[in-house]
Amino acid sequence: MSKKRVLKSSRVVDGYRTIRDGVVVYQDGKIQAVGAQKTTPIPDGAEVVDYGDNIICPGFIDIHLHGCKGEAAMESLRNTKQLSDFVAQYGTTSILPTGRNFSVVDYAYQMMEVQKKEGYTGAAIAGSHMEGPFYPPKNLPGRPDVDAGIIPPDIDKFNEAWELSHGTVKLLDLGVELPGAFELARHARDLGILVACAHSKAGYDAMIEGMEHGITHATHLYNVMTGLHHRRPGITGAALTSDMMTCELICDTYHVHPAAMEIAIRCKGYDRIAIVTDLSMAGIPDGEYVKPGGVAVVVKDGVCRFKGSDPSQDNTMSGSCFTQNVGVRNVHKLLGHPLHAAIRMATISPAKMIGIDSFTGSLEVGKDADIAVFDDDFNSLETIVKGTSVYQK
Repeated sequence: MSKKRVLKSSRVVDGYRTIRDGVVVYQDGKIQAVGAQKTTPIPDGAEVVDYGDNIICPGFIDIHLHGCKGEAAMESLRNTKQLSDFVAQYGTTSILPTGRNFSVVDYAYQMMEVQKKEGYTGAAIAGSHMEGPFYPPKNLPGRPDVDAGIIPPDIDKFNEAWELSHGTVKLLDLGVELPGAFELARHARDLGILVACAHSKAGYDAMIEGMEHGITHATHLYNVMTGLHHRRPGITGAALTSDMMTCELICDTYHVHPAAMEIAIRCKGYDRIAIVTDLSMAGIPDGEYVKPGGVAVVVKDGVCRFKGSDPSQDNTMSGSCFTQNVGVRNVHKLLGHPLHAAIRMATISPAKMIGIDSFTGSLEVGKDADIAVFDDDFNSLETIVKGTSVYQK
């Protein structure tokens, strides 16, 4: 049995509220107690760490991220581990490695098995996110490489990926306008998978019909989908106004303008939005790079775009360079939402969406000790995964 560890702070966010002068007690990978310091006894012999006025909260959960340093998780087990270790430095404790070829589900499963046997050095792999290959092409002029590997929705093809993942796929993206999408959506929902609309040019009515077949999540809301027009509300309008829909939101202020971020939060509330990163190019300097599949991109001032693209043209960004703590900071400090609300959108809300909230996503007795500590500007001070401190500043 490991020694009990106690974390104290004037600000403990349990996932729903901020506890003033709070304390978290954990041992053997599980949370033993959470509450106010004046009413929560400190166990004898425990290691006590006083974090002063810094923020103690659940570790972040990123359900949409591809890789880091220009290397995709779908390319190798090494890259999957690299991604896991990298995001843990920024307070993320659970992730769904994301990709559009079937290898991403294989490497995610392999990494899950490694973590079970050898323990944790970074964020826990909670499953995988299939962003494709079952969505429509972008059809960018002169850029066929961007759409390489895309295929129509196919249950048999999906079943190959499902078997490869050993049943660990948590999120599947589809283009709602494609033949076979609704059939695959129903099949995936029967398996307990969250099904999302992504990279779709469909309209409002098609999205509403898609919801009836189990497509109830919007991948990176606003991005690569039909926008909101007052006579053509599009997929964006359907996602914003239907309580059936949950949404991902990239809160880096580049993929989505702060005003549009605010509109989404006002429409959906804190429980139906997951702050995600779409991470791919963080951890490397500005410059020209080639992503998997031979896709040439340029990273400049923290934004990654397809090489030669016009910045004013839609659908030219290629993943993100900003980690999840940046998005939470923007929602709290730039938009002015309460601390506990901004954190909720990166913790318990995504946990519920992918069905892992029974054991992670909030600081509650009996749940896994997945804990993050930040300073006031959301710089990471410590990250704890299943009771193991995997990062300390």
